[in-house]
Amino acid sequence: MTLFIHVLWASVAVYALHTVLQTVSLFAPRPIDPEWADDLVDIPDDLLAVAAQEREAWAQEEVMRAMRERYEELKDWNKVRGAFGVGRID
Repeated sequence: MTLFIHVLWASVAVYALHTVLQTVSLFAPRPIDPEWADDLVDIPDDLLAVAAQEREAWAQEEVMRAMRERYEELKDWNKVRGAFGVGRID
C-alpha cells in the first residue's frame, strides 16, 4: 500500500511538472522562422522581436510584411515603431 501511495504521488508530481512546462511555454518568445529571416537584415532587432511574438510562421511573415509596407510609406523606423506600439529609439 505504501508503494502505491509513493507511485501515485510521483505520478502527480510528473503531471504537475508537465502542466507547468506547458504553461511556461505559452509565454516564451517564439523564434523567427529561418526560411524568411535572411530577408530581414534591414529590419531593426526590436521590430524583429515584435514579429517573433506571433506563434505561427505565417503570422510572423504577415507582421513583417506590414512593417515593410509601413516603412516604404514612412521611410522612418521610429514611425514604424510607433505604429506597432514599440516606442521610439533616438
